[in-house]
Amino acid sequence: MFSMSYRVVSCIAGVLLSTAALADAPASHDAHAAQGGEADQAAQAFSEANQRMHHGMAINSSGNVDMDFARGMLAHHRGAVDMARIELEHGHDEQMRTLAREVIDAQQKEIELLERWIARHDDSHDPRKDR
Repeated sequence: MFSMSYRVVSCIAGVLLSTAALADAPASHDAHAAQGGEADQAAQAFSEANQRMHHGMAINSSGNVDMDFARGMLAHHRGAVDMARIELEHGHDEQMRTLAREVIDAQQKEIELLERWIARHDDSHDPRKDR
């Protein structure tokens, strides 16, 4: 009998506590979206950038360490640029925004170097091999 009463009291207490918690919560999904809209958009953008970067970094080993390094780093640097652009679009802290601009400048130079190096050294796309 005590067990049954204890369960009922526990259940009622749980309802009362959850009701109090809900009273402090936003009234609707729209209110939540308005509060977290920009943060939610940034989180989604970071997730997508991270997925692109990791997909690009998941290269099959070619047996050429230099080429594998260049291809992996190219995807990594592109991911850094994507993340920095998200900061510029959604971030507010001026120190982080300055860092994001510096990351874009530095990484863009390295991306261009890697793209040139890969183009010069990539034998897998040599048109002479297709004959």
